[in-house]
Amino acid sequence: MKPEKKKNSTRPIQSGNKGKVIMNSPQNKKSAPGHSYHPILRSRSENHSSFLIISTVVSILFFSFSLAVASTPELTSQNASSENTACGSPLVCSSTKTEVESFEQLSQSAPQDRARVSDNQQKEKSGEKQTDQDQGQEKEKKTQKLFQLEPVYVEVVDRVRENQQPNMTVVQTDLFPLTISNTLDTALERQPGVDVQRIQAIGTALDDDSVRIRGFGARRLLLLRDGRLLNSSGVAGGYFIDWTTVPLSSIARIEVLKGIADARYGNALGGIINLIPKRPGSDPSFDLKSGVASFGTTSFNAFHSWKPGAADYSLSTSFQDSNGYLRNGSFNLKNLEFRFGYDLPWEGRLSTDLSYSRVKKGFVVFNRLSRNPQSPDYEVAADNKYPASDGEYMYGGMGAYPEPGAWWSKERLLLGFNYDQQLGPGGSLGLVRLNVWKNYGNREAYNTRTALNRVFHKKFYDDRSWGGGLEYRLPVFSSGKTSAETSQFQPVLLFGLDYAHLKDDGDTNYPDDFRAPFRNGYYVASKLANAYVQVDVPVFRPELVLTPGVRFMSYRGVSGPSGIAEGIPNISLSGLSPSLKLTFHTYENVARTQTSLVYLSLARALRFPTPPEFYWHYDADDAGVDTSFLPFRAEDGLMLQAGWKYEIEARTRVEIAAYHYSIKNYIQFDLINFISYNIGKARVTGAEVEVARQLSRSHSLFANLTVINSRTEDDPLLELFVRPEDRDFNRIPGLPAVKGNLGWRWRTPGGLRLGGFLQAVGPQKVLYNRNLLWNDQLEVVEQKGYLRFDIEATYPLTKFRAEISGFVHNLFNARYQERFGFPAAGRSAGLSLRFNL
Repeated sequence: MKPEKKKNSTRPIQSGNKGKVIMNSPQNKKSAPGHSYHPILRSRSENHSSFLIISTVVSILFFSFSLAVASTPELTSQNASSENTACGSPLVCSSTKTEVESFEQLSQSAPQDRARVSDNQQKEKSGEKQTDQDQGQEKEKKTQKLFQLEPVYVEVVDRVRENQQPNMTVVQTDLFPLTISNTLDTALERQPGVDVQRIQAIGTALDDDSVRIRGFGARRLLLLRDGRLLNSSGVAGGYFIDWTTVPLSSIARIEVLKGIADARYGNALGGIINLIPKRPGSDPSFDLKSGVASFGTTSFNAFHSWKPGAADYSLSTSFQDSNGYLRNGSFNLKNLEFRFGYDLPWEGRLSTDLSYSRVKKGFVVFNRLSRNPQSPDYEVAADNKYPASDGEYMYGGMGAYPEPGAWWSKERLLLGFNYDQQLGPGGSLGLVRLNVWKNYGNREAYNTRTALNRVFHKKFYDDRSWGGGLEYRLPVFSSGKTSAETSQFQPVLLFGLDYAHLKDDGDTNYPDDFRAPFRNGYYVASKLANAYVQVDVPVFRPELVLTPGVRFMSYRGVSGPSGIAEGIPNISLSGLSPSLKLTFHTYENVARTQTSLVYLSLARALRFPTPPEFYWHYDADDAGVDTSFLPFRAEDGLMLQAGWKYEIEARTRVEIAAYHYSIKNYIQFDLINFISYNIGKARVTGAEVEVARQLSRSHSLFANLTVINSRTEDDPLLELFVRPEDRDFNRIPGLPAVKGNLGWRWRTPGGLRLGGFLQAVGPQKVLYNRNLLWNDQLEVVEQKGYLRFDIEATYPLTKFRAEISGFVHNLFNARYQERFGFPAAGRSAGLSLRFNL
């Protein structure tokens, strides 16, 4: 198998090639960034000013309206007092205690519960207070759980979800790390089994390697919002999940499922991240937050929700702007979300949501005097106003290497519709959920090649995906036990169908682009249709549950108009993915304050190729090597997981998990040489431990440790792309063998919370291309480990129902890298003010 003719003539930007040669180059097809006209700073400044003015007006309106609808002073004082006892801060509890009307609650609520809620709402409308009995019944629905450093209230339905999905970690949003970024990648930094490896701490979490779960990046993860898929096709650059477009102002918690343990989820190996939005309560809720931080970073978030009766709604907006700290690394995010729900009189619920986001980012520009890591000039910056660093790539016919002033502007509109219906009296015949979703996204990208007097200016119609699902849930195997004995786990029969059509709609160029006008149709798309069934079966006793399941998965890779012109074939793949899970849940004492959960799961893990993987396998003209004649198979593996969770309510929590994944036909995907092919096998073995302890009323401590090891076998093309002395490399690159977090928090009687956090990451081996595409001499280099210490402080301003927070990230100014070639920020700091009204 010889390497494809090196394509020096068609490597973009080398000579005066025009028309089809440039347009059909690898860079033209897959990737871009973009916005404005010339330099990024001018348009950013104008947009920034106007949006800050609008944000200020919105803040004043929210604050004024909230004063008009605020509770009486007596109720406010009473609530603040009780919350302070539980959480150490009224603000921490306010969002975590919100009543959750999720799918699982509907399926398990009895008619008398719904009637009690209705009676309470009537009392509120008539000005009556709830009785002590009413309040006691409400408290029974919630328990306390120690999440890392804070005890938080947890709904019973959340306990049920954790027991049904024991490989899940629930991350409360009020306890996210405080840093310069407010997007999803930041929220996962301190979680065991999760690696966050960004080019820059803000605005660059775009590619496959930015966030990994148990060693697997975005291609092998599913990102959901309340069960609705957020992944895109990844065409034009491999941007399968753009973490920077996922703000958190409307999110109540994040559910992180590691690996695949049952039949509900498929086509993922690393796991699933499910964002659960905040639910409206019977009182209007207003949450405002504004902050400033290093590198010219400003942010503003606003959230409002209300459920005055059968109808409910929520509205949120967020804004963030930063200069970044790497050369040309600016970032600007605007987001608006609206959700509406209605409880129907026949035990049904209708909900719909709309989310709009707009991101404008500058692409980090190469800033070194030498590309050779052994050269003393490697660490010398070409522009000394910024650190020495590698640069990002601009794929999709955008000149590959960004120059100063290169950018993209990305708009994305997400639409969703859900309908839940209980069947039979009080849901005795089960619950049906229907969901339909649609994505609409465009990107404008701009770059220059000054030496050749060229302008690259394109528009990518990069997301036209849609899909939906149907699930039926039926409670089964009633044990005859009292509800108190079985409330933590209700066996159910599940049957579901889901479908996703992931596609884009091609690209076009603007008049100032140096090429002749063109309009390309889409290259490839994928259609995934799935069906699953699983049932929880109590074995001998209600606490011991066996859950068998099976998922049928069907995949069709579709060649679009531009793909057909290049000879890309249609492909079809399918298979069954069975799973088996054993869960044992016990209470260790009569008071039910100590719980223990043990689980073991085994699943066949199938994963079908993403559209870019499919395209680059069959593209014989532009890939680094012609792999079109090789068989292309789905990844097929076994995933074995086991774990133990032990908890003393709000005092101690211990979680231990171990896993082994063995994956045949592992897909090697290389956007340096533009190739995609199967290797023989990949194995990943690891363990995770987390311990959280409430030492006293004032002090709490948590620690977690992740250990991981990987091996790859039978890579048929390794010798074509790796230099001879490194061809014995047989690992998944970029995985630190050891990673740990340690945190301590001190709470004073006055409500001040002060925390210190230490993160330790071990060394790792990476394949390095010296920041050059089409590099067939990749070298194995070691990325050094690091220690970083952060501090955070929060102080409640109870009189104003507010809190002020501050942080210093990387207090001791450690020099380290999350991604090789890109230095992390030095010491950074920020302040924020938040009102919860």
